[in-house]
Amino acid sequence: MHPLRERACDELLEHPLLRTPPPEPERPKPPRVRRPRVFKLPPRFPLLSKEFYAKWCNHQKELQMTTYRVDDSPPELFPELYLKPRRLDYYARQLEENMNVNKELLKRINLIQRTGGFNLYFYSRLLTARSEQLLTKELDEHWKDTKHKLILGASLPFILFKTEKIDRDIKDPAFEKPPHVYRPKVSLEIWVPGGSKIGKVIIELFTDLVPKTCHLFTSLLKGDSRGHAYMGTKFFRIVPNLYCRGGDVSKNNGFGTYVPERQTDPMGAESHILKHSVPGVLSMAVTPDNEVYGQFNIIFKPLPQFDGKHVVFGRIIAGPTQALERISALGLPLGTTTTDCRRKAAK
Repeated sequence: MHPLRERACDELLEHPLLRTPPPEPERPKPPRVRRPRVFKLPPRFPLLSKEFYAKWCNHQKELQMTTYRVDDSPPELFPELYLKPRRLDYYARQLEENMNVNKELLKRINLIQRTGGFNLYFYSRLLTARSEQLLTKELDEHWKDTKHKLILGASLPFILFKTEKIDRDIKDPAFEKPPHVYRPKVSLEIWVPGGSKIGKVIIELFTDLVPKTCHLFTSLLKGDSRGHAYMGTKFFRIVPNLYCRGGDVSKNNGFGTYVPERQTDPMGAESHILKHSVPGVLSMAVTPDNEVYGQFNIIFKPLPQFDGKHVVFGRIIAGPTQALERISALGLPLGTTTTDCRRKAAK
């Protein structure tokens, strides 16, 4: 820019009208005044009592009028959560073992340097040393074996129940029906929730020998007016190759006590004429106090130890040939079950 023109620009900028006005002084902000808290009384509903409404208002007032506190202190440090002494002990022992091994190696190396020879023991250790990880060749051999097992398992048929054969050829003349005697038959459908249906079995009831026990069983098959029924109950105890027990209509775990309608006391044992001599026999469980709560047993083999303790009232006469084997396969040696085995009653 020409000096004359630059001087003219400077004179123009120095004009008093173009000067920047001085900054205004900062005005102090008025202090913030907090409004006093006012408790708003909530409306009272007609259904609320005055005593409950007063307690509720006091509680709401305490919540609204409470003062806030800010805790800016650092959180408390718990070294045991981060240091984990047990893990430190393990690492300390491992480090000590490594140090001892290194000391032994240094001693042997020092011995080699001082004697000017080579230690045969140390040389053999170097030759036989190997990594703790498996070699690639060994991993390939393991994979071949695992692959063969997978292919073989995929080719085999799928078996849901691992069953054992139960001898169904045992006969007892005491269970034969006398002439001109009618014995009703009922059916039970047994299934596993979310799994396979075991099947429907046909049961013959000995109404001519134990009519009251059979009536209790059939009444629970249909269900009473209070909602007690065998529908949906499970076998809470299954001892493999021995027996299973179910029919707890009150608690479904073996600790329930059921009393029939229009009765104040539970029914007692009716008769112990028949024996537990044939697989598939049904007997009503009797407590040590001689009380019957509707729980029944199904035996998988002759059990003379049940004779005189439980009341035999029926037997399985038809159904899937492996029904008892499948139920027995769901049990554990202590009487617990691997999965729930439930029943669906059908007349």
